[in-house]
Amino acid sequence: MWVCVSDDFDVKVLVRNIIKSATNRDVENLELDQLQELLKQNLDGKRYFLVLDDVWNEDKKKWGQFITLLPVGANGSKILVTTRSTRVASVIGIDSPFIVEGLKDDESWDLFESLAFKKGEEQMHPNLVAIGKEIVKMCKGVPLVIETLGGMLYFNTQESHWLSIKKNKNLVLLGEENDILPILRLSYDNLPVHLKQCFAYCALFPKDYIIQKKLLVQLWMAQGYLQPYDENIDLEDVGNQYFKDLLSRSLFHKVENKDDNNILSCKVHDLIHDLAQSIAKSEVIIVTDDVKTISHRIHHVSLFAKYDDMPEDLIGKSIRTFFMDTGFRVDHDSSINKFISSLKGLRVTKMKCLPYEAVSSLAKLSHLRYLDLSYGRFENLPNAITRLKHLQTLKLFSCYNLKELPRNMKKLINLRHLEIDEDNELSYMPRGLGELTNLQTLPLFWVGNDSGESRHKRMGRLNELRFLNNLRGQLEIKKLSNARGSEAKEAILEGKQSLECLRLDWEGQEASDESEEDESEEAVLVMESLQPHPNLKELSIVYYTGVRFPNWMMNDGLDLLLPNLFCHLCTTPSLKYLELFDLIAVECMMDYPSSAKPFFPRLKTLRLFSLPNLKGWGMRDVAAEQAPSYPYLEDLLLDYTTVELCLHLISVSSSLKSLSIRCINDLISLPEGLQHLSTLQTLTIRDCSTELCLHLISFSSSLKSLYINEIEDLISLPEGLQHVSTLQTLTIRGCSSLATLPDWIGRLTSLSELCIDECPNLTSLPEEMRSLRHLHTLEIYGCPYLYERCQKETGEDWPKISHIPEIIIRRW
Repeated sequence: MWVCVSDDFDVKVLVRNIIKSATNRDVENLELDQLQELLKQNLDGKRYFLVLDDVWNEDKKKWGQFITLLPVGANGSKILVTTRSTRVASVIGIDSPFIVEGLKDDESWDLFESLAFKKGEEQMHPNLVAIGKEIVKMCKGVPLVIETLGGMLYFNTQESHWLSIKKNKNLVLLGEENDILPILRLSYDNLPVHLKQCFAYCALFPKDYIIQKKLLVQLWMAQGYLQPYDENIDLEDVGNQYFKDLLSRSLFHKVENKDDNNILSCKVHDLIHDLAQSIAKSEVIIVTDDVKTISHRIHHVSLFAKYDDMPEDLIGKSIRTFFMDTGFRVDHDSSINKFISSLKGLRVTKMKCLPYEAVSSLAKLSHLRYLDLSYGRFENLPNAITRLKHLQTLKLFSCYNLKELPRNMKKLINLRHLEIDEDNELSYMPRGLGELTNLQTLPLFWVGNDSGESRHKRMGRLNELRFLNNLRGQLEIKKLSNARGSEAKEAILEGKQSLECLRLDWEGQEASDESEEDESEEAVLVMESLQPHPNLKELSIVYYTGVRFPNWMMNDGLDLLLPNLFCHLCTTPSLKYLELFDLIAVECMMDYPSSAKPFFPRLKTLRLFSLPNLKGWGMRDVAAEQAPSYPYLEDLLLDYTTVELCLHLISVSSSLKSLSIRCINDLISLPEGLQHLSTLQTLTIRDCSTELCLHLISFSSSLKSLYINEIEDLISLPEGLQHVSTLQTLTIRGCSSLATLPDWIGRLTSLSELCIDECPNLTSLPEEMRSLRHLHTLEIYGCPYLYERCQKETGEDWPKISHIPEIIIRRW
């Protein structure tokens, strides 16, 4: 468990964060005694390692109060405290703290060189290398200082500038004075003007907060900080570049990446955060219990804890940002309305759990550009919201009661991001949505059932997508069973070149037997009209009811009905992820010898669910040894598919890392010679034959994770498994005939996690469990014999497993 403590040593908050780190769930509304009980339930008697990072508390009483709340862990439990204050070490009773030394000279230079120079560029600037090495020595091995200065100097190769940094008095005095903030200030002083305000704005977030890049760019955009150098450049692209520039200067640290190395989120180092706060302190404030008054110069306010009352000191002030990450506890709509109405200059607001009346008050804030109403307690958004002509971003996550969007949505002419999820009661999109041609984010689009006359007049159809050609990222079209081919043709998905992920979902169709054939043909017509742009990277097709695929998925425009369906799928060569679900009627998907490439040549993930009749996939009339391979395919999941399809896809996939085979009962073995499965790291076998389970292990010598689920006839583990010395995780679930674990299990010397679930006839554990010295987690559920035998201290098998740090045993 890892908890960032920082300046505010609030015992209640600290316990809450420990529980969140241990369980990955929020417990915001509990009192301290309830938190203590929950902490005890999760940690008592278990071996745990708790890191309290960046502690500044020098109050011995507070530390004593906190430490008494921690449950007694198993032997070996440890708490690691990091701090920059020797007095803190004394307060917690540590006489000889471990002092972390700075980087060595060569390590310091390697770090600096990687940040200050492009690869190989240092050879072109020997003078800068000499100055840089002197600067590095003055950094005293402090990584943050080295990173910050290196990132800053990367953008300037003037020798005079490097010399000025070397001669800076704050750098000269580093080590003699404890404060490195003035040195970090150099990185801010050397920022271009447009980046300075963007960086300072980050003081709005608390320390250790994970900041989503998209959120930050939207906030910068709302404040008018983004300055495009070309009128054809989107503001979002400008913001992404600003983010990248601050990251390259080490003012941000990346947290999460996508597969394409696109950074999704970042954190700000505590000291860098101190720098941002020192710069923005006159304009930005995080309201806490300690804040009694708020200066009239403050323009940006954030709250990250619940409050019983409105912050009255804000009423009437010139606030441009009010960002509340939790909801108000008060239920007095009038006080909320009064508070909201007073913030006339507001550009950005996030307010959770607002009632309908309070949302109506927001319509008076004419300057509003960013509005987050997630978790709102309303059934529909008031039409008054459409008066917000400058609104760029509207977020409506987890608005569980929401049934309808404003009918005059088209008046939000500057809206660029309509962010919404499935946690609501929406069934259609408003008519006129297609006039919002600036829209870039529209993750979900519901096709409504227009059978009712009153709804028909305000219900948007698929053709609303026609002119939304700036859409980016993901688009899921739901309830396609309500769509007609004529309107789908006008959606023109082929013109949306920035879409990366497309999900087409027919779920919810309620057809009678008489109309089933007609509706299936209508589904084909709709699918025919939804051809995506070739740039698409992910495609999911769910509950498709058509009897054939459209021409855009077939070679040379062939229109071959089942059972001889041949599809040409190379029209999306960039596709990396493909999921097909519940295509019960499809029997064959093939390409022709005239095509030299396989379907989706760059495919990395393929998931096929419930395709019980799909037999062919690949080249038609081509011998198996001539069929194209899938050199990039790493993740293959086959659930309720045919044996032929399974064998074919495994045989032509040369780089598999993860393979999951489910509910293919007739599959008994794989062909000999599948040596390429030596790359396999994760294998899941579920509801298949025992023979397949035994056979697959012989092909998987490099496995790290093995999941054996619901193999009812499995009596013992595959013998070949004892030779898989790389295995780290083993899960056995729902194997009702399994009676014993083999003695050779002790040979799995790399095993670190073992889970046994619903194996009711497993009577005991072997003595060789003692040999699993790397095993740190053992979980046993629904195994009545083992439940009794593995009880702590009293069970017969307890001595075999007592060395394992984390043991979870439950009767069910």
